[in-house]
Amino acid sequence: MRNRNSVVIALTLAAMLVTSMPAAAGIVGTEQMVAEEARSHTLDRIDVVLAGEAVEAQLLAWGVSPDMVRERMATMSDLELRQLADSMETAPAGGDVLAVIGVVFVVLFILEVTGVINIFSRI
Repeated sequence: MRNRNSVVIALTLAAMLVTSMPAAAGIVGTEQMVAEEARSHTLDRIDVVLAGEAVEAQLLAWGVSPDMVRERMATMSDLELRQLADSMETAPAGGDVLAVIGVVFVVLFILEVTGVINIFSRI
């Protein structure tokens, strides 16, 4: 009986040693956490406007998928995102279609300048 318990304990310890992996942990600074939260909030604010039917229809009319715009937004700097979100918020209340189209034009212009799309050469 004692020999059997020793074998079970030895096998359990061996299994624990083989399957255990070292844990890696790091400290996340407050500034980094706040910056990531602010970026996420800004992207959410912009996504609300881009999700509108009028904006999506205009993007498709220009030959740009909303997913392409979202991919480009993911690569934009925090400053560019804040400027874009702020310009959307200063638009008249009620979602003025011309203001939304203007914002979409700004996004498309940024995409064009960075070489992600090439739609203005067709116009």
